[in-house]
Parts: sequence; C-alpha cells; structure tokens
Amino acid sequence: MDAQPPEGPSTEQQPDMPRCVSALSSESNLDAAIGDVLDEIDAGLDGDPPDLVFVFATHHYGGELPRLGAELVEGTGTAGLIGCTGAWSIGPGRELEVGAGLSVLAAKLPGTRIALGRIPLPADGGSETLDFPIPLGDTSSVLAFADPFSFPTTAWLRSWNESEHARVPLVGGLAAGGVAPGQNVLFAGSEPYTDGAVAVVLEGATRVVPVVSQGCRPVGPPLVVTKADGSVITEIRGEPAATVLMEVLGDLEPSDRALFERTPLMGRATDAARSELRPRDVIVRPVMGLDPTTRAVAVADDGLRTGVTIRLMVRDAASAAAELDEALGVATLEATGEAFGGLLVTCSGRGRGMFERDHADALAFEAHLGRGFPIAGMAASGEIGPVGGIPFLHGYTATGALLAPR
Repeated sequence: MDAQPPEGPSTEQQPDMPRCVSALSSESNLDAAIGDVLDEIDAGLDGDPPDLVFVFATHHYGGELPRLGAELVEGTGTAGLIGCTGAWSIGPGRELEVGAGLSVLAAKLPGTRIALGRIPLPADGGSETLDFPIPLGDTSSVLAFADPFSFPTTAWLRSWNESEHARVPLVGGLAAGGVAPGQNVLFAGSEPYTDGAVAVVLEGATRVVPVVSQGCRPVGPPLVVTKADGSVITEIRGEPAATVLMEVLGDLEPSDRALFERTPLMGRATDAARSELRPRDVIVRPVMGLDPTTRAVAVADDGLRTGVTIRLMVRDAASAAAELDEALGVATLEATGEAFGGLLVTCSGRGRGMFERDHADALAFEAHLGRGFPIAGMAASGEIGPVGGIPFLHGYTATGALLAPR
C-alpha cells in the first residue's frame, strides 16, 4: 500500500482557536472565481468574517484584476487583505500551471495584531529612504510582496538586514506574470497598486515559521576565501580563485561536473564561523564568470568577504525535491505540529519545467502537513525568505510561511 499524507488540521475547532481555510478556483471568469472562493471561505469559517485574507491571482483575469481586492474585502467582511499576481496559483496539493487561477487563504487569528501597509517608492528614485511603514515589536512576523519592475528589493533587504529588524521573520515574493512595468498588481486592503511593495505584520498570538528551499546540494569540499573585492573572489586558500575552482571541478563526479557547468552556482555561509555547510546554511548565487588573466571568479553576491566559507552547488530536480523535504521537516518540527495554515511562494522556473511532473512543491507541503492542509500561494519572479535567520531575495527557490500559535 502506498504511503498516504497525514490528515490536515481538523476544521472542527473552538471559536477562540486560530483557523484557516483555503480556496483555489480555476474559473476563467473572475466573478465565477470569486464566487467559488467566497463559498469555500464561508463554509470553512462558518460564516465568520476572517481577520486576514491572502490572495493570489493570475493575469488571465486581465483588466478585471484591479477590482479583485475590493470584491473579496466586501464579500468576506475582512478587515485585512494582501497579495499579488503570480505566474500561476497554488492550493492544497495543486499548482495550476495552465489557465486561470485564483488562490485565497482566509484566517481567523484571535489575539493577533494585524497591520497592513504599502512600501512606496522613494521620491528621488534611490533606495536609501525606503522605510518600513509599520511599527514592529518583539513578536512581529512580516509577509511582503513587491513589484519586480519598480521596487528595489535587493537594496531594501540590504538595508533591512543592517537594521534592528534583521532577525524579524520575513517571507514573501515578487509578483509575476506581467512582462512590463505597470502590469503586475499588488493588493493591500481594497486598493490595487501597480508599483512598490505591500506588507502585513502579524504580532501577538500568531507566529510565522519560514520554509526556504533553494533547490541545491553542495559538491566538492568547503573552501575558505582568502581575498575578495566586492563580488569578485581573487584568492581561495591563498591560491588564485579560478585555479582552485578548476581543481575542484576536476575532482567531481562527471554527472555533478556537468550539472555545475550547465548552471554554475556558489553557496556562501551566512555564518562565518560555520565550516560544514548544509544547504540551509548557505545563500546560493550564480557564478558569473572567470577572468583568464587575473584568475579571479565573479559571483552575483555582494556579501563576499575574506575568511568566508564557500562551496560549489548544483541544482537538479532530485536535489530540489530532497532539499524541500528537509526544509519542511525542519519547519514542521519548529512549528511543533501546531501549524494551522500556510503560504507557498515558488519560483516560476520550478513546476513541471524542473520536476517533469505536476504539483511537486504543493504535494511536498501536503506530505508533511497533511492532506487538505490549508495553503495558498503563487509562482513568483523572485522569492523572499531567511537563510541563517536573515532574509534574502532568491531564485529557483520554494519559500513558505507556516502560521502557528506562539
């Protein structure tokens, strides 16, 4: 007999307990899709208005999208709604990679302060004046969604990580599906936005347990950078960086060498004191090239410093599935079996194109959290989640946010 996923959380809960219900509609008509999800929410919450609604929709709804947030706020009676457009929509055990999709997670969160805000673009076009508009406390968690064309997410995260907020759990992603500025839609309350970023802060009785799987595994030995200049590594263990890199590649199994040559990646330890690097201990970035004259190695990473430990990384379907399984195991253990809902933001480069099968990331969540466990989500153009407790912008990554009691 095949192993079956455990059952998800019971829907028969006390009124003062946190509750979530998810709904996923593939209706191509927006009114019909809204009707589908409202019926599911009403039934799942026994007619109670949710405290917070997450919404993700594909671009198949076209010019109707700007009214989506207001329709859901009115239809659910919620005081808070947040979300954005995605390349495809995700629900429990399903990823709708083809066709229209509307995904919603509605939550009752007693004892939780919920604050929504928009992170607008700075008037001068720079990133220095990007502030977080919502006060944060000792028990805060943040979920944020941004427009990739207009919002300087990497610069904003850099300033976030240099602030007192650095260890606040932060999960989210970049809207997807639009191919030009102004085409993506962000939702915050009843209002739609086509630029900037939106965020919600949860504080009090509800905490966010992040899930981050960069879809990679390390190959070769850990290496110590002995000289670096910005994003360029000039020396590793006292030798020219490219020389060491080629030596390590020569010692790899042919299959791993082929994977690295197809997509060269490097993992940098987020904790300089750690020498044995697991996937969840490194931030993965592309190797941009080698300089044949200086024997330097350029990496798309501005965090390289003398003394940091690095490791070559490879990505394939098997590695991505195994790492997500490990990440979910760690997260569900941290949630102590009490998670009652969640979000899944996966890269639009994953899905069937990576795994050659449908629903891979959503089914992984279901395997750990239970059949029918309420999740909503989207395929994004970039994923935000912590590595070593510090949030970064990722690619080809599956990130999640499990909602659990504090």
